[in-house]
Amino acid sequence: MAPTAAPAPRNDGELLTAEEAAARLGVRKATLYAYVSRGLLTAMADPQQPKRSRYPAVELDRLREGAHASKRAAPEREGTLYEGLPLVPTALTGIVNGDIVMRGQMLTTWSEQATLEETAALLWNTTVQAAFTRPAPVLPELWHQTARALQQGDPVARALTLWSLALPQLRGGADLQGHELAAALGEHLRVAVACWLARAPSSEPLHLQVARAWRLPARHHSAVRQALVLGADAVGNLMSLSTRMAASVQGSLATCLISSMSYAFVRLSGGEFEAVEALFDEVEATGSLKRVLASYRARGEVLPGVNHHVFMRGDPRGAALLKLATGLGSKAAHWLVAAQSDHQPLYPALDFGLVALRRAIKAPRHAALTLAHAPRSAGMLAQAVEQRQQGRRMWVQSRYIGPLP
Repeated sequence: MAPTAAPAPRNDGELLTAEEAAARLGVRKATLYAYVSRGLLTAMADPQQPKRSRYPAVELDRLREGAHASKRAAPEREGTLYEGLPLVPTALTGIVNGDIVMRGQMLTTWSEQATLEETAALLWNTTVQAAFTRPAPVLPELWHQTARALQQGDPVARALTLWSLALPQLRGGADLQGHELAAALGEHLRVAVACWLARAPSSEPLHLQVARAWRLPARHHSAVRQALVLGADAVGNLMSLSTRMAASVQGSLATCLISSMSYAFVRLSGGEFEAVEALFDEVEATGSLKRVLASYRARGEVLPGVNHHVFMRGDPRGAALLKLATGLGSKAAHWLVAAQSDHQPLYPALDFGLVALRRAIKAPRHAALTLAHAPRSAGMLAQAVEQRQQGRRMWVQSRYIGPLP
């Protein structure tokens, strides 16, 4: 029987003193401070003693694992994929000083006014006019029949099924350039959103299509618009890598996108929505996140939707969504403040912020998942185009470690 894979690293918010951090790494404090100066480790102010610093345990564990990996067989670059080392250079989206930057724009600031169409055009390095002037694509009757039949089905399975039926109608080969490519990208995004909503593609603004599909009042339309923009791209994850691998072997845009859409089934690919929904149900029933958190810890479980391991000071998208939800009446931000301790801050991740917003605007229960994955199609299409432009084929090689004959 194959061994069980180790779970993905999760940030539980634990902060260590300099002495504890140095001991965990097995180094002197001078070396610890050198890691900070080189940008390899974050020093955070101690709330009780501002002149002293504390260090995130998850970063220390990464440093320790990296040191162990460097001692292994270097010529074979053992464990490169598993250690989460940078693999792909990109000008699309990145983390700069704890914030997300999208083609030179601070994502949270950009989201306050931009639409998903404008964000897609920014990612695709084109204009809204070039990408979205054409009428919405017309899909075959079988697509519409299937959409009606699957209205009450699982939203991920429904979206994948409908995308598969739409795929033959979409032209997105590697030969497309210029305005033809921009128009094809716009068509693909419109159809992707239609598949997530199980509604016919439309030329109407995408956030209005989403809001009207969920029968939301006009006062919530802007919140939907901002949420879609915040979810438009993923920062260097397996989903984008999967998309780029398909693009590197001349997969069509539709093929590249279907390879990333399947990650909506994966919990640790931003898919903790049902777990976070259950958490909100429990907090509303008990009236205290602190009490629920104690229960999770007693069971040896990690609280879902908080302290994303990539963002040491919190996911800026989660914070922006939570602020938006608070303005619409959500109490989720107050729950986090009341439940956190000095040594274990609770930062909302994208999942937590989307669920808080979903509940504040009273959208359907699956809406948080849709708000994450429907707009992400824009980012995945951008990943595919950028990989094509790089013109390099991706290779994955294995190293046999089984028994010899």
